[in-house]
Amino acid sequence: MSVRGDLSRKKILEVARGLFAAKGFSAVTMQDICDNTGLSRGGLYRHYASTEEVFADIIKEEQTAAFAALENAKRLKIAPDTILFGFLRSRIGQLLKLESSIDNATAEFAARSELGRRLLQDRAQASVQIITEILEFGVAQGVFSCENCRAMALHIMWCLEGMGKHNALFPVKEEIETQLGIIARELK
Repeated sequence: MSVRGDLSRKKILEVARGLFAAKGFSAVTMQDICDNTGLSRGGLYRHYASTEEVFADIIKEEQTAAFAALENAKRLKIAPDTILFGFLRSRIGQLLKLESSIDNATAEFAARSELGRRLLQDRAQASVQIITEILEFGVAQGVFSCENCRAMALHIMWCLEGMGKHNALFPVKEEIETQLGIIARELK
């Protein structure tokens, strides 16, 4: 793909992400994306055939960026606890920013399509894998004590997802540090 094509694709994903966060998955149309990117329908369809394809690429890019950030942090020899709690605070921040979070749109996408279900499963598995790798890195460095890193990663992910799902019902923001403290104590 040309540099211009890459820039168009990047703009499509950036604009579409904002639309999905604001409107949900099913309310966004290809025309909405055209209107907000300034691309013609032909220009948009040159890159994507449907909103499903656009949304799938948004999720895939998030996963790729998360794994790249983990590898970069390891390469820079950032302490495992700094990586873990930075990752957790970042994810919690995403969950709490309802105006820019695509979590609700992701759940809707998963409920409406087989591709969405598969991508949501992949996203959850990728999150568990990232957290597991951070925990294993921490155990190897002597920073964490954890007998079953994958089980702890699942526990942490479920805690995060629960916070996200219940954010509208409970004052989650006030509980963040308490929950992170519990995780930190479990890892000592």
